Amino acid sequence: MVPIALVTGLVGGTALGFATRPAVSSTKEYAALNDELTAKITSGDATISKLRAAASDKDAQISTLQSASDGVKTLQQQLADKEKTLAGKEADLASREQKLSDAQKQVAASQIKSGLHVVGGDVQPGTYTTTGPDGTNSVGCYYAWKTGTGSDASIKDNNIVKGAATVTLANGEVFESTSCQAWTKIG
Repeated sequence: MVPIALVTGLVGGTALGFATRPAVSSTKEYAALNDELTAKITSGDATISKLRAAASDKDAQISTLQSASDGVKTLQQQLADKEKTLAGKEADLASREQKLSDAQKQVAASQIKSGLHVVGGDVQPGTYTTTGPDGTNSVGCYYAWKTGTGSDASIKDNNIVKGAATVTLANGEVFESTSCQAWTKIG
């Protein structure tokens, strides 16, 4: 058995050690650890504040970029709408140009310009009229029916006019026009 005196001494010594020992919060080590912890907390708080400010700035930038993106999307849609409208107008213009070209061809096919023409070949038979001279010479508008297209062809009939004139051309005739406005088929 353990002697009572030994147990009493151990219990008493332990109690005395606790009673005479200084409080933990009053030690230098405690104060140093407390200062270090306080500095880390203060530094952490400052870092958190900086991160919150940076996050707020980023949120503002995101909002600005989102607004810009929405604006770009709106502009893209407007551009697509205008391109669609333009494509429609281009198609309409192409149709009009084709109609105009067809009309011009039809008018050209019904007109006789200066030169030697074989009726039924490069010009159609019918009645044609001109408004008169085209101003390329002072004599006036000259026209003639010839016996052929060669340089040895004879003149069957001819005329020089200073005003409007009308002729009727039959199939197979050779007709020459010089210095006249275009002859337009009227019948």
